Amino acid sequence: MSPPRPRARRPLPVDLLEDVVECLPAGLIVVDEHGRIVYCNPLGEAIRDVGDHLGEGIESCHPPHTHEALEQVFATLRQQDPSHPHPIVVERRNRWEITYSRISDREGRFRGVAWMAHDISRQKELQRRVLHQERLSGLGRMAARLAHDVKNPLNVIAGAVHNLRAECANAEQEEMLALIADQTQRLSDLVDRLRELTRPLTPQLQRVDLTTLIRRTMEAARRCSPARVRLQLQAEVGGDVLLDPQLVERLLANALDNAVRAAGPRGTVRLSAQRDTRPDGEWLVLRVDDDGPGFPAAVLEHLFEPFVTTRPDGTGLGLTIMREICLLHGGDLAVENLSPGGARVTARLLSR
Repeated sequence: MSPPRPRARRPLPVDLLEDVVECLPAGLIVVDEHGRIVYCNPLGEAIRDVGDHLGEGIESCHPPHTHEALEQVFATLRQQDPSHPHPIVVERRNRWEITYSRISDREGRFRGVAWMAHDISRQKELQRRVLHQERLSGLGRMAARLAHDVKNPLNVIAGAVHNLRAECANAEQEEMLALIADQTQRLSDLVDRLRELTRPLTPQLQRVDLTTLIRRTMEAARRCSPARVRLQLQAEVGGDVLLDPQLVERLLANALDNAVRAAGPRGTVRLSAQRDTRPDGEWLVLRVDDDGPGFPAAVLEHLFEPFVTTRPDGTGLGLTIMREICLLHGGDLAVENLSPGGARVTARLLSR
C-alpha cells in the first residue's frame, strides 16, 4: 500500500493574510535577520508601544536593562537548528506570555524572529480559582476534625451550666454562669458554621423565575432586620434563569444580612439585579450596597480568607461560602468600598 500523498497547500491570498495577521488575538512583531522591526500588528503596537520605531532595532522599544537579554535571545535563535525550532517563552507581569520564534526560509536560512504576546490573564485567573478551591478543601478537612473534637465537650459544658443555673440562688454566680452559657453557645455556633463549610456545595441547576426569588429573599430580610433599616430593591430582572435557587437565596441572604449590620439601625440597603450580555456569555449581576462605614483598607484585601471579619461576633466564613457559590455558578464575587461611604458586594453568575 503506497503512502498517502501530501495535500498541496493552497496559497492564502495576500490581502486575506494581511487581514488575518492584523486581527490576530495576539500581539505580533516581526524582526528581520539584522534585528530591525519590519512589522507590528495593532495588538503588538498596543503592548510594546512600537510607534515610530518601525525600521529600527528591536531594542528601541525595550527598556535598556533588557537589551543584553534580547541579544542573548537573538543569538540563541540565530544558531538554532532550523529542522528542530524551539521557541523561547517568557512571562510578563502575570498577564502576557511572550514567545520568541525563529523564522527560517525554505532552505533553513535564518530570516529573523517572530515576537508574539498571548494574553494569559484568564488562564491565571483559573489557576487562582483552583488554588482557592484547594485551600477550601484543606480548610474543610481541618474544620471537620475540629468540629468533631470540640462539639461533644461543648455539649457537656452547656448541659452542666444549665443544671447549675437551675440550682443557683446567688445573683453573682448566676451572672457568671450566664456568661459561660453565652460564650459556649457562641463556640457551638462557630463549630456549626465550620461543619457547614466542610459540606461540599453541589449546585442543583433549574429554571427559576428571578423576580420571585429576589422578592422572596428581600421579604425574608425585611422580617429579620431592625424596623428602621430601609431595604430597597432598585432594579428587577424578569424572566427565567438557570441557577440553584437555594444557593443563590443563601448568597443574597448573607449579603443582605451583612449589609444591614453594617448600615446600622437607621441605614439603607439597596439590592439591584441586571443582566449583562457579553461575548463570553449571559451574566446575572447582583449588587448589594449599604451606606455604612465601609471596610477598613487593611481588611479589604483579605476578606475572602476564612476567619477574617469586621464584626466582633462574626466568624469570617460568610464571604468564603458566598464566593464559592458564585464560583460554582461560573462567576465570582467582588467587594469594594463606595465613595463617600458604604460598601458594595457584587455577585456575577453565569446565566446559561
